[in-house]
Amino acid sequence: MHGLRRSFYYLLLFMDLIVMVSASSLAVHISRGRLPYHYLENLKLPWLPQMFTVLIFIIVWFFSSRITSLYDELKNFNISSEIFTLLQNIAVQLISGVLILFALKNPILSRFYLMVYLIAVSSGVLLLRIFYRILRKLLIRSGKLRKNVLLIGTSEFGKDFFGTPERSAGMGYNIAGYISDGSAGDNPGHLGGFDDIGRVMEQFNIDEVLITLNSGESGKLDHVMKILSGFPVRARVIPEYFRFISNKYQISFFNNIPVIDIRNDPLDELHWRILKRGFDLVFSLLFLLLIYSWLGLLIAAAVKITSRGPVYFKQERWGRKNRKFTLYKFRSMVKESRDTDEEGRFLQATRDDARITPIGRILRRMSLDELPQFLNVLKGDMSVVGPRPHAIPMNMESKDVIENYMLRHLVKPGITGWAQVNGFRGETRAKDRLAKRIEHDMFYIENWSFWFDLRIIFLTVWRGIKGDPNAF
Repeated sequence: MHGLRRSFYYLLLFMDLIVMVSASSLAVHISRGRLPYHYLENLKLPWLPQMFTVLIFIIVWFFSSRITSLYDELKNFNISSEIFTLLQNIAVQLISGVLILFALKNPILSRFYLMVYLIAVSSGVLLLRIFYRILRKLLIRSGKLRKNVLLIGTSEFGKDFFGTPERSAGMGYNIAGYISDGSAGDNPGHLGGFDDIGRVMEQFNIDEVLITLNSGESGKLDHVMKILSGFPVRARVIPEYFRFISNKYQISFFNNIPVIDIRNDPLDELHWRILKRGFDLVFSLLFLLLIYSWLGLLIAAAVKITSRGPVYFKQERWGRKNRKFTLYKFRSMVKESRDTDEEGRFLQATRDDARITPIGRILRRMSLDELPQFLNVLKGDMSVVGPRPHAIPMNMESKDVIENYMLRHLVKPGITGWAQVNGFRGETRAKDRLAKRIEHDMFYIENWSFWFDLRIIFLTVWRGIKGDPNAF
């Protein structure tokens, strides 16, 4: 099954590239006022700029499709998710096309050419996906892509796998049942104990075996593998500790020994950190020059006039890998405010907090007090998007109470983040609410992409315009 899917992947990629070449040729012909069948007349067209353009489009498509996992069947199991992924890649084609138009300044490669090309590519790849899905369903129904699967063991993953027959059938898997020593109860999926493996393999014509042993059954692995060696089947082992692994795990090698990376952190890779840092620099510089240069002065004057004390509030926070840095904000509380109570516990801002000044309440409501943190971004302490940095006393109180709390420091903290745009900001005294914030932070870290950052920035601006009810 895996080999067939890989073949379909290469076939689909090849067909997409053909669509792109055909779409470019069609766009050139139409933009010159000729129809596609006037081939001989069009030999006079300057093919070199077109070939260069198509080559750029293909290279961009290849890399963008890998970044967005366009050809990942599991991610794009639903047609809606696949269409959304396709739109992301079309958007990248649009951006690269605009850059090509400015670079070449060729009269044939015009905006009309780019419009026709994008329409043709969008239509072509969408029709290909529809055809592919119909073909896959027909092949699964005919049995050519269907595999009979046997589960051996009763780990939690095995139970989950057995409990999703619709999705399994959609991927071409027919779950015959499972093997385990113990009472079958009322479960019709139980086919016998470990001594019945041979009989079940022959009776149900098993093609693939998933070994999902729990801790009490792990000692039987040698016995299971010995029996399976007598059958021409593909066997896969799913360790019980898989429950500790996120859905973004990776397999890597350490001294030629395969190891499982429990969590995927895209920003642990240098090229993605360079891309994110480059965006942070450009975005923060533009913001500081075009907006902060005048808006910052107005806010600073308002803070200074309405209350005694400095314009800026400075506080030590933890950044990536727990590195300490000084965070900047416009002061929104009275000068005499304390961060901790008599018992040393961190005092979070509350809805009717008496420490907040009148102008500070407005600034916090619209998140304008956070604007000086673009200076932190410029210095490299923070990123535009990332988990919000908490005060050190809050870190000390929460790290031993909330699961995965310290993992949020795998990346640079951000001015805004996925948790914030989903409403998890403000007071987090309740443990379940803080846990939800950390859950969103971990989702961001494991699923980071450049597009994800842009989405969060857009949602942040929108929430800032509307006013966030949790900002106080």
